[in-house]
Amino acid sequence: MTESHLSRVVRERQRHAEEACADLGVATREAGCPFPDLAVVPVDPATGVAGVDLGVVEPKMADRLAEIIRAGVGTLAAEDRPAERTDATVTPLWMPSDGDPVVDMWRGMVGTYSGPDGELWRIAPLLGGEPWTADPKNVRAATVNERVRMDMVTDRPVKAG
Repeated sequence: MTESHLSRVVRERQRHAEEACADLGVATREAGCPFPDLAVVPVDPATGVAGVDLGVVEPKMADRLAEIIRAGVGTLAAEDRPAERTDATVTPLWMPSDGDPVVDMWRGMVGTYSGPDGELWRIAPLLGGEPWTADPKNVRAATVNERVRMDMVTDRPVKAG
């Protein structure tokens, strides 16, 4: 019998959560702040999300982890930051069309693309109101699930992506 696409996705998400849990367990032990109650949270059938439960830790372990994160955050940010260039321009890899459903990741809001506004993009709220502008680097296409939710909120079909 052939495995369904959904079963494969659930299995992959569960495997990812298990690997992340194991990796975090090793890293916290190496850092001297073990999390003894780490556990994998099974895939939620409603959301399709698996997780890692950090459990309960002693305050001194939480302090140590916070100290480690603060020490490494600058290094990670530097690694993630592209080399600075004054002559560079950002060209989005994806350019939405008017009416495309989008997510402003900086604001955590969904809306529809309604055109450029200088170097920013104008996004219209789903239920009317004033559009806002967003940096194209912080805007992504809405997923299928987000488009379905948008359809339910607006009670009208939202343009497919």
